[in-house]
Amino acid sequence: MKTTVSVKRRLTQGASVLALAMGLTAANAQAAGYNSGWGFDEAGMNHSVKPGDNFFEYANGTYLKNLKIPGDMSSYGPFRILYELSMERQKAILSEAQKHVSAEPSDDMGKIGTFYASYLDQKAVDALGAKPLAVDLEKIRKVSDAKSLAEAFGTSLNSMAFSTFQIGVEQDQKDPEHYMLMLDQGMSIGVSGGLGLPDISYYTDPKLADKKKAYQAYVAKMLTLVGWADPAKNAQAVVDLETALAKVEIPRDQTRDPLKLYNPMTVTQLQKIAPDFDWVTFLTTAGLPAENIADRKVDVREPDGIAAMSRVLKKADYSILQAWLAFHLADNAAAYLSHDFSDASFDFNSRTLSGVAQQSPRWKRATRVTNGAMGWALGKIYVARYFPPSAQAQITELVQKVKSSFHDRLEHNTWMDEQTRKAALNKLDHFAIQVGYPKKWWDYSNLVVRKGDVYGNAVRGAAFNWQHELNKLDKPVDRDEWGMTPQTVNAYNDPTMNEIVFPAAILQPPFFDPKGDMAVNYGAIGGVIGHEMSHGFDDQGRHYDEHGRLNDWWTKASSDAFQKLADRLGAQYDAQEPLPGTHVNGKMTMGENIADSGGLNLGLQAYHDSLHGKPQTTVHGLTGDQRVFLGWAQVWREKDRPDALRQQMLSNEHAPAVTRVNMPAHNIDAWYDAFGVKEGDKLYLAPDQRVKIW
Repeated sequence: MKTTVSVKRRLTQGASVLALAMGLTAANAQAAGYNSGWGFDEAGMNHSVKPGDNFFEYANGTYLKNLKIPGDMSSYGPFRILYELSMERQKAILSEAQKHVSAEPSDDMGKIGTFYASYLDQKAVDALGAKPLAVDLEKIRKVSDAKSLAEAFGTSLNSMAFSTFQIGVEQDQKDPEHYMLMLDQGMSIGVSGGLGLPDISYYTDPKLADKKKAYQAYVAKMLTLVGWADPAKNAQAVVDLETALAKVEIPRDQTRDPLKLYNPMTVTQLQKIAPDFDWVTFLTTAGLPAENIADRKVDVREPDGIAAMSRVLKKADYSILQAWLAFHLADNAAAYLSHDFSDASFDFNSRTLSGVAQQSPRWKRATRVTNGAMGWALGKIYVARYFPPSAQAQITELVQKVKSSFHDRLEHNTWMDEQTRKAALNKLDHFAIQVGYPKKWWDYSNLVVRKGDVYGNAVRGAAFNWQHELNKLDKPVDRDEWGMTPQTVNAYNDPTMNEIVFPAAILQPPFFDPKGDMAVNYGAIGGVIGHEMSHGFDDQGRHYDEHGRLNDWWTKASSDAFQKLADRLGAQYDAQEPLPGTHVNGKMTMGENIADSGGLNLGLQAYHDSLHGKPQTTVHGLTGDQRVFLGWAQVWREKDRPDALRQQMLSNEHAPAVTRVNMPAHNIDAWYDAFGVKEGDKLYLAPDQRVKIW
């Protein structure tokens, strides 16, 4: 299903639709290497590498050397291993739900079962070919002026249609007790929609010309499948149009300042700054009330980029715009259509862009799309089965311990002045903490699911989810609503809520093992908890106060000191080249890098605080500090296909795994002491060069 833009800071861009299992199956445990009995995989280490030369390789090298990426994945490691386990659990639930299939089910179990079972019927889907798109394609063929183009974009929120502009409903960043409408140019922060290639660089960098050429062939293939005239000629025109749009978009690394991205204005004002597009028609078609629409307030994230893109669209020939819309309709809908569509989509979007060898089996795809439509209904079932209250209590206690350690670190921070430190402590004290699952669940009683109607079910699911967002407008913010389902192996910080959220699915080995060594746990889940807390004080999160308001609570002296440290950290990451010829973008990844550094520091401090003055114990020949650092390194041990790694480095705010291990570690004094790192080692930094922010 489609997503809207979000200010939430996620831990990873890993698998997004997952289920929880409180214990690894034997096969998954063996794959993960978590059979050592104390939470760390000693056999996976590579002792031939010095920790000070490559800590990531030292901690994980043997494991990664023997690790094979499954054919249907672009990368493999803890997140994906839990993903596989979770998918198996979901499959069991959905198989049971299939017993409740009916023509038009009325309860949640029947709806998820019918949605899932209908999708599994490949033969029935194949028999329809492109027929499910007929009505939508006919609408696209009628796009002939500014109004009909705006209408076509507006239908994207309620269907499989496409819009290069993205709208969403979020908290007003300066009044977070109320919701407001948000408008984004699309590609800059990685949402669905925008343009067809992952990043602006794919359109403009000669080194990526082969990907752009393959994209053009894919556009032609999809246009052929929907019966569009002159597919090759139109594909060239579509790619040329998107290249023109990409050239005027605001690049990702220039969209990190929330103060610059907060531009509230009325729709009338939006029409004045971007007069080349019919915004009123776009918004009303998307479902916004027509009454007083001119006075509706919208947070326009990138006014200059949006205005420039509007100018490009105005100059485009409508026959090209029609072909463009037709292609993206087919691209968005491919998963719900016959195998020729889904195969073509896989060949380009997965094989060509990410190097994935084979398409996932039908049941996995069925599970993902069912989650997209009714994720909260499915989530409610398996938290009841797999996440006991005792687990929630354990993690909540651990979060409080890390929070206490952060409080201590802020109190002793050396570069903040007293006024800013006091405000930072106040913000931390106001952090809300959510663990496991939300207090209330979505009501799907108005969602219509019909047996055998795969495309229709997908469209109604998209429309239902968008209506859920629209229903928030003009109402007080619901602080009990989550931005991730509990079956998601991930975590996030929401700056406008001033809260951190840990879904149930991530609270298991290797992130947290209640029977494992606590030093490893502090490095793993403790580091994750600290990561999310640190997001509240990264280059973006620091601009929000204790109430979640976009508010500059820093003195100039402390702000300047922070920026100097951030610039030094960014330069360290800019120098990293995990893939030959492609460097990490330190500016684009700044927030995650600060959070990784803060997270590892906090995991280590929380471990020290847990000792209450007692000496560290040595386990398996490793000191407590060593086990904390190894616990962190184990969480990020991932192997990536080269194309997938390149795509991540060009379009994702998270740095590669090797960087997420080595860079935070070599800025922490205790790491040098723990592993005897000396001058001359490749990761060695002189004490005055180590960046210490949080």
